[in-house]
Amino acid sequence: MSQLFNLKLATENLFTDAKQIGVPIDQLLQIRISVSASIIYQPKRQLWLSYQVQLPSPTLAAQLDWPAWQQTQVSFNDYLWEQTCLECFISSKAIGDNETTSYIEINASPNGQYALYKFNDYRTPSTLPPEPLLQSDSKTKAHIIWKDNFSGQQIKSVIGLKPSLRLASLAIDLTAAKFIPYYQYQRSFGLYLEQISSDYSNSESPADIGIELLHPCVILRFDKTNLYFASAHATPPDFHQQYHWSKLDYQAALSKSTLS
Repeated sequence: MSQLFNLKLATENLFTDAKQIGVPIDQLLQIRISVSASIIYQPKRQLWLSYQVQLPSPTLAAQLDWPAWQQTQVSFNDYLWEQTCLECFISSKAIGDNETTSYIEINASPNGQYALYKFNDYRTPSTLPPEPLLQSDSKTKAHIIWKDNFSGQQIKSVIGLKPSLRLASLAIDLTAAKFIPYYQYQRSFGLYLEQISSDYSNSESPADIGIELLHPCVILRFDKTNLYFASAHATPPDFHQQYHWSKLDYQAALSKSTLS
């Protein structure tokens, strides 16, 4: 089981973004991004995030900055948000209107680089790069775990090709006038929850999970233009605005099986 987040494009600069990338506005609005969040217990309690990106045209696919996975690149690295970046913000407390609380930011590049930061309040401290999240020894930087699912960098357009089993199982009519072939990209990574909360417990109580709010989001870079995706946006777009974050649906996200 998992909690699903369907991300929306921030449209404040939609006309300018489409002009810079060289595509119709409709193509930008047809980009589909979903993120599934799962909690598993084996060997320790973990949060797993799976990102699915679908682009509706070869023009967008040709310009997308999606670096190839490299095991040698798996390491902590700052400023990942300047390029294509898979992100998630986590808070252990719910908030009221005009309130903020401490939170964690996860950045991950498709090539394997990552960063985890800790904030005491809204963008506080304001230093750049932000302060890294440290493990309980106060010395070791927190890290993520990548799922080994990179044999397919991209599922290409199916026009003129025999439909894959995945497409066939969805009973899509490839001759339908409204059928849109997609270019698909995906990455999955996990996080040991003992790294994000000093009050961590390995019990199965939702109160001990250390997560109350969850905000998966994505930055896609096309040539020199960044597009911002989240389930809800501030104006102007600002992923750090906790008012727009979602409450973790513990029962939906709960999975006691290991990832295959």
